[in-house]
Amino acid sequence: MKKSLLQFITIIPLALLLCLTFSCQQQGEQATEEAKPAVDVKADIAAINKVYHQYATGISTGDTDLWISLWIDDGVQMPPDEPAIIGKEQIRARIQSFFDKYIFKMTIDVEEVKVIGDWAFSRGTYTYSLTPKKEGEPYANIGKYLTILERQADGSWKFARDCFNNNERK
Repeated sequence: MKKSLLQFITIIPLALLLCLTFSCQQQGEQATEEAKPAVDVKADIAAINKVYHQYATGISTGDTDLWISLWIDDGVQMPPDEPAIIGKEQIRARIQSFFDKYIFKMTIDVEEVKVIGDWAFSRGTYTYSLTPKKEGEPYANIGKYLTILERQADGSWKFARDCFNNNERK
């Protein structure tokens, strides 16, 4: 009888400790869920569409600083018929070489955006024209892109990876 009573007295505090542990864990999980900000996918898509508008504006006005501000530091751009351009400074140098030689006009049609947490991908088409600043014939084309964007700590979206190509080879 003493042994049963001793076991019973030992089991009760252990059972209470287990119940208390699981209860605190569940409350902590609920608090964590409540602390997460609500996801507003429509607002994210609108913000991403604005980034594309800024991208086209930066290209069309030759504003290197605006255009490069839309990229993360270790961004990767994958243009057609060229090796990947890795890092913001290399991407800046590439676009600046175009701005030095051409008046560049661009429009972008965002056809699809999917947001997955702090990442998004988008797909669409673009049209552009290049008019040489010195001599040569203007050039125009249309193409398509697939881009991955990353949400920044301030909530903004920036380009992380960008792959594009023309629909026609001229």
